[in-house]
Formats: sequence, C-alpha cells, structure tokens
Amino acid sequence: MLELKKYNSKNSSYQFHVKILSDVELSTNSEQAQRETVFIKDICNRVLKASTVIYTLQNQGKTLGFIALSVSSIDSFPSLQVDYLFVSNQYRGLVLEELEETKTSIYLIEFAIEIAKEIQEKVGLRYLVLLPDDERLQKVYKDIGFEKFPKKDWMFFKLAK
Repeated sequence: MLELKKYNSKNSSYQFHVKILSDVELSTNSEQAQRETVFIKDICNRVLKASTVIYTLQNQGKTLGFIALSVSSIDSFPSLQVDYLFVSNQYRGLVLEELEETKTSIYLIEFAIEIAKEIQEKVGLRYLVLLPDDERLQKVYKDIGFEKFPKKDWMFFKLAK
C-alpha cells in the first residue's frame, strides 16, 4: 500500500537522520553515497529546527524516496522550495505501476505541486522552486514544466493564479 509520511519538528527526534538513512538505499558509488549522506543529515537537521518538512513515500513498508519542502522567496516572489529530492537507489529511473506508471521523482514533484496549490489557496504563493544538482536534472525538471530563472541556476514551476 502506498503511503506518504510527514516528518516535521514536532514528530522527529535528535537522531532523525539515522532513521532516514536506515530506510533508504544510497548510491552504489561511494563518493556519491557520502554526498547523499551529508545532504540527508543536513536536511534532517533543518527538520529539527522547523525550517523544512520531509515527506517520505513508502510502498509496502519500503521507502521509495522523499522530498523536503520549505517556504522561501526568490526575487521577492513567495515560493514553496524543494530543499531536497531523494530516490532510493534501487528505484532510480524506474517507472512504477504503483505510482500510476510514473517514476518516484516525478510522483514526488507532482505531490509538491499539489501542496503548493493547497498553500496558494490560503496565502500568497507564486512558484514551486528548486535548485537542480546538475544539467541532466535541469532537463528532467524542464520536461515536467519547470523554467529557469534568468541569470540564476534556480528553476521554477509557475502556479496558476
């Protein structure tokens, strides 16, 4: 059964990163796995400080991946920011039937877009923004509908008014 679990400062503890790291499969490349570990520890610390929220996507008790979200402002436009998007190594690039024939990363981005739309109904919000890790990811996000900010590495998805 597919499940999204929300973790914030109220339901997370001091060693939160240990739980997240034990639930996911890191890259088989040791250098990349070390980088992922650093990012996960940092994002978990942000959860504890109430500056971000993590949503883990699980299927039958296995963590497929997670997305970390916070609120920010880019060029004075209020935005929902994707702080980190992680897909467990064994699910990277796979189209999953359980996710309505889509990839875990796309499913999590679409989830973030829905959250942004819900927030937009209550308060001013203009974009979903993210900072792609590399050019390959820029293309992936562009295919979803993100655009590049002029003169910046950030990308944005404009929410309907």
